[in-house]
Amino acid sequence: MNRQPSPPKYIKKEESDVSLLKWAAILMAAIFFLIYTFKAGLFNGYDFGFEKKLIGASIYSLVFVLIMAAHLFKVWNTNSWKAILSIAVWLLPISYAISSIGAASENTANIMTMVSCLLAAFFVFGLYYNDTRYTRVALETILFLTSYVLVWFGVINLFGQYWYPDALWFQLDTYRMTSVFQYPNTYAALLIAVLLAAAYYTTHAKKRIWMSIHAFMLVPVFVSFMLTYSRAALVVIPLAVLLTMPFLKVTKQLMYVLHLFVTVIVSFAVLGIIESKSISIAKQVLRFNERGSQIPPEKLMPLFSSEALTGWGALLGASVVALLLILALNRWVEPWLEAKLDRFSERKISYLAAPIAMISLAIIGAAVVLSSATARGWLPSNLADRLENISFKQHSVLERGTFYENAITLVADYPLFGAGGGGWQALYQKYQTNPYTSNQTHSYIFQVLVETGWIGLLLQIGFFALVYWLFVRTWIRHPEKRGSQLIYFIFSISILLHSFLDFDMSYISIAAIVFFSLGSMIGVYDKELSLPKLTLKNPKLKRIYPAVLSVVIIITGVFAYRFYASYNQFDKARAMAQQQASIDQIFPVLDKAISLSPSNTQYYLVKADWLSQVYGQTQNAEYLEQAKKILQEAQLKEPYERQIVQAVNNNLLLAGNTAEAITALEDAQINFPWDITLYEMRIKQLADLGLNEKNAGSGDFEGRWNRAAEIYQDILNRMDKLKELPKEQLQGRRFDVSTSVRQAMAQIDYHSGRYAEAAEMLKPSLSEALVPKDQSEQAITEAATSRSAIRYYLAAIEKLGQSDQVLKEKLFQADSNEEALFKKLVAS
Repeated sequence: MNRQPSPPKYIKKEESDVSLLKWAAILMAAIFFLIYTFKAGLFNGYDFGFEKKLIGASIYSLVFVLIMAAHLFKVWNTNSWKAILSIAVWLLPISYAISSIGAASENTANIMTMVSCLLAAFFVFGLYYNDTRYTRVALETILFLTSYVLVWFGVINLFGQYWYPDALWFQLDTYRMTSVFQYPNTYAALLIAVLLAAAYYTTHAKKRIWMSIHAFMLVPVFVSFMLTYSRAALVVIPLAVLLTMPFLKVTKQLMYVLHLFVTVIVSFAVLGIIESKSISIAKQVLRFNERGSQIPPEKLMPLFSSEALTGWGALLGASVVALLLILALNRWVEPWLEAKLDRFSERKISYLAAPIAMISLAIIGAAVVLSSATARGWLPSNLADRLENISFKQHSVLERGTFYENAITLVADYPLFGAGGGGWQALYQKYQTNPYTSNQTHSYIFQVLVETGWIGLLLQIGFFALVYWLFVRTWIRHPEKRGSQLIYFIFSISILLHSFLDFDMSYISIAAIVFFSLGSMIGVYDKELSLPKLTLKNPKLKRIYPAVLSVVIIITGVFAYRFYASYNQFDKARAMAQQQASIDQIFPVLDKAISLSPSNTQYYLVKADWLSQVYGQTQNAEYLEQAKKILQEAQLKEPYERQIVQAVNNNLLLAGNTAEAITALEDAQINFPWDITLYEMRIKQLADLGLNEKNAGSGDFEGRWNRAAEIYQDILNRMDKLKELPKEQLQGRRFDVSTSVRQAMAQIDYHSGRYAEAAEMLKPSLSEALVPKDQSEQAITEAATSRSAIRYYLAAIEKLGQSDQVLKEKLFQADSNEEALFKKLVAS
């Protein structure tokens, strides 16, 4: 896309490369970036719902790698830094493979090993496929075509002509752009890279057509970036600019800054209009269900509606204005700067002059915007609010600090090779210091540290450092080869900088761009990276690497295929269950899924659930015993899976083993110290079991109730600990004394003759709904708990010689059985 000057005469003219295998691999890479990115960026949420598409992408990529390996038989050799890097990159999947031994989550560890192979392959692809001008142009075009398609896709969602789930992310009364990623911060990270790389092309492209295309895109990219409202991205973008500028000559540095300055000024001129129109459109188009999730709109916004036309007109008009201004700068200002700075540009310090000036201006500008209400008044209201809240005491900053501290504590128990892929998701609740919910550490550094330990993290840092060192060294030593490979540096460094503060690299398509860019940065160099001393005497030995790579990929492909086949079998079993097929028909299919992927506990959970349902229909205890054994197998695979804890508890309660169920919950609570539902379940089961033992005249009912009181006190102690959190930091999940806990503790007080204590315990729950708000199991359970609490309250005050007739009638009207239950309770 960017046409560079003709190379010096001593550089050998490149020959046309028409290798079908080579271009087939390039085509497959293009399909990966253009198609798979639209699958929510291939987000790895460490959850069953994300797995199938990740494995599908891995299988596709493995085929792509096999084709790539055929090309490596031709070009791979040992006498180059490329060879060393192509081998070193596989240390990263190896670190994941080692960490999967004894991993906290066997299934996600296996998946992450496959994903890391995919990323390593993209690095090797970039390393060896940028070897001719034609392939370089093709690969740059793929990267920018993907980026620009994502930008325009985000814009058509912004103006309501298309709907993609959460392309506009509604949060705290603000609509934030996400494009396909469904998370605005990651989209902002990509937009930083696209903006700075497009500005580079605008500054360096020799043909006006290419320069004009990129210049035209600057405003849509920057407007999209601002409408993500990402505060971390606003901090990262000046750092990315500063790291890019030393690679440019002083005149180009100034033009680069001028192009960005024009983009910012023109964009802010229309940003308020675009923001207001997009909000108006979103309020008309977007719909949400009762859970707050987006659902398909009833109708989209017509293109020729006033709101859409105004938004499109402002955006496209600003893009044209920016293009014309940039053309004028390139036509008249750049030659003047070159003439004035010709002598100064020969000095080494010239490369640092513009960055130093920019740092000064950035500091001054930030100070003005953050300290001046007048300056913020020039900005759109939502953006001004986000800027005003930038602070180290802001809740997202404090929460990330907590994640990182908890990650360090976790790693202390898994120091060398980590807890395996998905280790944070499996273990964070054991180590958390307050009840937040986050399957991501919100930092690539800490995610890698948790998953692969200090050895894996040092391998990644060392690998990245080596790649960047080779790029910088070669860029300095060989100015004749300088060119558009700098865009790969921009892409990789921009995304990596932001990923230190967020989970961008959990989007596999984003991570693939980073690794592809790392390889492509130095893929344009050949003899410049040569190491003659490593030349093999036997040329046939150079085939070892591509041969081994092919074998590894084939073996990995077999495992990936088994994973994918297991998902298909599981989907088939669920479809059969919906069609009311018999268990004799369903279970062989489900068992096939388990045999294909024995580490996937979701299959075990579903089978145990179906066995429990069959038990409910037949009362045959053999089905419960089968479910128990299956859940025991699942616990061996996923000892920290919360769903398994719930399933085991349900199984034991159905079997009448309440004491054993309580013991299992006690063991599980160690791994979930901030899970309030486990506290509620333990207290409730201890209260009920103690009452049964008291009525039966056997067992240690007082010991059960004393234990319930200890657990209740533990809740109170932890609630006091939460009060120590900074006022700006969100607590996370609910952790309080619920109606369920109050009812259970009041039940104990009541049957112990402490009627005043029982009534006092239940007073905060008197306003709870007694009738289910809907027919969901949760709503029905909550209403039943509330009725039980009111029943015990009324019985307790009656024992004290008091009465609340209004509340009593309300209870009896809520459920016809309540009057008999109340009389029985009072009589007891």
